[in-house]
Amino acid sequence: MKHNPLVYLILFWSVTISCKKDKNPVVNPDNPIENPKDSLRFPYVDTANFITYNVAGLPQVLSSGDPVHNTSEIGRRLNRYDVVAVQEDFNYNHFLFGTNKLPYKTKWMGPVPIGDGLDAMSVYKISDVQRVKWKNCHGADCLTPKGFFYSKLELLNGVTIDFYNLHSNAGSEDSRDTDARRANLIQVFNYIQTHSEGRPVIVMGDFNSRYTRATDTLEIFYQLGFTDTWIEMPREGIFPIKGADALKDCDNPSSGTCETVDRILYRSNEQVKFKLLDFQKPRDEFQRDGADLSDHIPVSSLFQITINHR
Repeated sequence: MKHNPLVYLILFWSVTISCKKDKNPVVNPDNPIENPKDSLRFPYVDTANFITYNVAGLPQVLSSGDPVHNTSEIGRRLNRYDVVAVQEDFNYNHFLFGTNKLPYKTKWMGPVPIGDGLDAMSVYKISDVQRVKWKNCHGADCLTPKGFFYSKLELLNGVTIDFYNLHSNAGSEDSRDTDARRANLIQVFNYIQTHSEGRPVIVMGDFNSRYTRATDTLEIFYQLGFTDTWIEMPREGIFPIKGADALKDCDNPSSGTCETVDRILYRSNEQVKFKLLDFQKPRDEFQRDGADLSDHIPVSSLFQITINHR
């Protein structure tokens, strides 16, 4: 068989061009970062939208929502977010996970009274999940193993943040409820101090706490370098007055005059820096025919995430 010189010329040209390709290509920030390339340029910048939502998943006869009819729709509408933390995911998890297409999910722990109701869905890999039961509880809160979970979210190969989801003791009329809730927050405070020292962290959940309530102690998280996204953006860094009337002017849920008990707290470090771009309580997104899909208003926060090195 004759050898065509033109074929050799084309092969030589192809090899030459491939060898000259940049070994450290610029990463397009519009691309998802859950499937990173092996070679990246730092700082790497992307955005991620986090949301926390109490989905009212107690058994239908006990729930203050309508989980039989609403949970599938909640799961579907949560698809537009990157990281989701849910509370009271008790008896209708198959509806929630069945319509949610985010690739990574925590393992459901079971219905009432077995499970803790805490789950997460994410575009980032979730690993090292550790579930911790509250040491203190009161009343109906003791009927399930409520508490918090610690985990890691992998933003890039080898780059993780610590991620917490919690559901504190409810009630405010009985001092035993408020004592239990203070103990809950101190328990997770101590856990973060021990297990997440120096780490970038996101804490989300139903804190059942208000800054205006004299008996609540949300401020302690600022001692660990955290920022509450509601305080930072709509409140412009101004804390409500302790012991004042509850801020329940919720015609605009995302305003600084509407304090709900669901929160997103964050802390950066030198490797991973969070910048809050937007804060919302997207109530309208989670309504059907003018009715809320749960008895809680979800809270979302859009972050710019800057990764400075592996």
